[in-house]
Amino acid sequence: MRGAHVQRLTLAALQRRAKKKWRAYILRGITMYGEMQSYRTSNGAYSINAETCTKLLSEFGLGEKEAQLYVHLLKYGPKRAGDLARSLKTYRLQVYRKLASLADKTMVTAKRESPSVYTAMNLDDALDAVLLPRQRELRRMKRIKRELIALANSTQFRTSDETPSSKALALDNELALTNLLTKFGLGEKEAQLYVHLLKYGPKRAGDLARSLKTYREDAYRRCARLINVGMVVKNAGDSTCYAPVDLNDALDAALTSRRCELHRLQRVKDELAGDANGALSHGANNAHAFKMLKIVGELVAAISQLINSAETSLVFVAHPRFNLITMGGFLDHLKCAVGRDVLVRGVLDISLQNLSAGREYLEGGIELRHTNPYPRVTLVVADGKRSISLIHAALKAALSLDENVAALWSDSVAQAEFLMSAFEMAWEQASGAEERIDALLQQEHRSLESVATSN
Repeated sequence: MRGAHVQRLTLAALQRRAKKKWRAYILRGITMYGEMQSYRTSNGAYSINAETCTKLLSEFGLGEKEAQLYVHLLKYGPKRAGDLARSLKTYRLQVYRKLASLADKTMVTAKRESPSVYTAMNLDDALDAVLLPRQRELRRMKRIKRELIALANSTQFRTSDETPSSKALALDNELALTNLLTKFGLGEKEAQLYVHLLKYGPKRAGDLARSLKTYREDAYRRCARLINVGMVVKNAGDSTCYAPVDLNDALDAALTSRRCELHRLQRVKDELAGDANGALSHGANNAHAFKMLKIVGELVAAISQLINSAETSLVFVAHPRFNLITMGGFLDHLKCAVGRDVLVRGVLDISLQNLSAGREYLEGGIELRHTNPYPRVTLVVADGKRSISLIHAALKAALSLDENVAALWSDSVAQAEFLMSAFEMAWEQASGAEERIDALLQQEHRSLESVATSN
């Protein structure tokens, strides 16, 4: 008998350890779900048009895959890289690359945990983060343009009577001009060729190659790039001869191009913001939303949020294997609800396993009743408006966060009223929780006395 007693003690210790581990997982799931819900509420992303948003973001400068990934996070909330890979039907390594690129653009943030949870920035803030560096770049280019014009005006490229000192000054100015053109956005080789043309006038590609000590093909490539940015043109009389555009006109053209691009991106941003606001308005006007909850972790977290959102009343009926009364964090949430003057009532199958938790609930001001047998329904209803109901009740004895379930979240008043009628029926048929707890305590006391007598 002593060995059986030790075995029962060991089993109880294992159960307590498993309960602590389970509670930690539940609390983690509740935290993630709460962050996801607050994120979705702040972004208004439940009904955002993913296809339109992805197309506009592609025009904004994001790659197609990056845009799809960002929109997915924007629409469905924080996710891990593995979940994103499964949702987007791609490789995890590719998802990590795109997430790193989006993080560099400050459009995605990563929560430091293992594995990392990625969150999309608010759409307006994310687009501002992309536009802001371009606006700074435009202001920097304007400042460099002023320096370039001042330096070019002080540089005498062509002089007939150059002294050694004037040659050294001209050379220093040419190097400084080349460096400023490089900062303005030109490549170093293109800047050298443009300054050479400013100094010596129009030249053919062969002459440029000999003067700059490079290959003719390289000279052609440099001239082609300078033509594309509007700093070099082909001579009207000789198509093989390249002439520099006036420095002031060339810089103005480059700045105008940058400003036009910035204005285009601003228009795209406004269009994206308009779509997001329309999605938010549509979500707000949608009075009867429904959402499927497919895993236990999501169901537990959703119930926790429902409890926290209750203002006047909260009722629940728990499945005997879905130990709602002992799930991590629920007791604190329900006590907080009672502290807010919320009327909390529950129908539970109270047993020896949840006896202590039942007593804590009663001490916390929660009205409980015991039911046996289970009324074949699991539900939570807040304020007679928002509800969660467990559709498929065939749950295993040991649950994990990844266990599949089929539950329905809804803010339909008609759905809530139907579930409230089911609760009231179960409430009327249930017995008092205090009497059930007293009976269980007496049963446990008799059992202990019987064990002591037999020993």
